[in-house]
Amino acid sequence: MPQPSVKIQKIWLDDDDSFFELNLDFCTGHCSVNINIFTDNEELEKLREGVMDFSSFKQKEFLWTAGEDVENVSHFLSMRFFLYGNRGYVGVEVTADNKLESPYSVRATFFLVTVLSQIDDFTRKLGSFIKGEIYELESLIQSFEQ
Repeated sequence: MPQPSVKIQKIWLDDDDSFFELNLDFCTGHCSVNINIFTDNEELEKLREGVMDFSSFKQKEFLWTAGEDVENVSHFLSMRFFLYGNRGYVGVEVTADNKLESPYSVRATFFLVTVLSQIDDFTRKLGSFIKGEIYELESLIQSFEQ
């Protein structure tokens, strides 16, 4: 059975649950990256709304970033959703940088290829995640054009 390419888990919450740390695990057939980021529901809602607009064809592509791609920050994560080919496939370009010092630093850029229905599944689960109905999310099963 195919495994989800994206797993998100809340690993730390502040006292009023408005700010938290997430563990994101991305896995493709060729690589896997695990990164922790600090964020809040407002930023996750921007991700959800942007992906929903993309999946309903209101945008040709959507880019979401967390953190900054500069020195002296805790992380950088970028997810770009775009149409891949003309058969209903969606590409997701992921760039993850943990911004740690060598030898612990990791920077990776890779792509996931999935179908539009998986994008809808992702936004539905992300909505439940934001509402606090679930604390772990698994989604985006990969598809490959033959």
